[in-house]
Amino acid sequence: MSTKILIDKSVYSNLVKCVFETRRLLLDLSNRTEFNKEWLSISDIETEFRLSRKIIDGYRKKGLKTNQKNRNGKILIRRSELEKFLLKK
Repeated sequence: MSTKILIDKSVYSNLVKCVFETRRLLLDLSNRTEFNKEWLSISDIETEFRLSRKIIDGYRKKGLKTNQKNRNGKILIRRSELEKFLLKK
C-alpha cells in the first residue's frame, strides 16, 4: 500500500528556505573562533552547550576529565573530552 503526501508548493518552498538558512547559520557558527577553541572554561561551556554549572560539576564527579593547575584555579575542559562524554551519555 502506497501513501502519497501532498504538500502545497509554498509550504515546500518555505521548508527548503528554512533548511538552507539553518545550514548557512551552522556554517557561520562553525567558523567563529569562540566555537573552535580546544580548551573550554566553565563559562564557555555554559554559553555554547547550554549546560549549567551544577550539571558540569556532576559530570566531573562522574568522570569527565578536567585540567585545573591550582586548587582555586580556572577549570579547563578539552572540547573533545566533553563531546565524547556527552555522546557516551
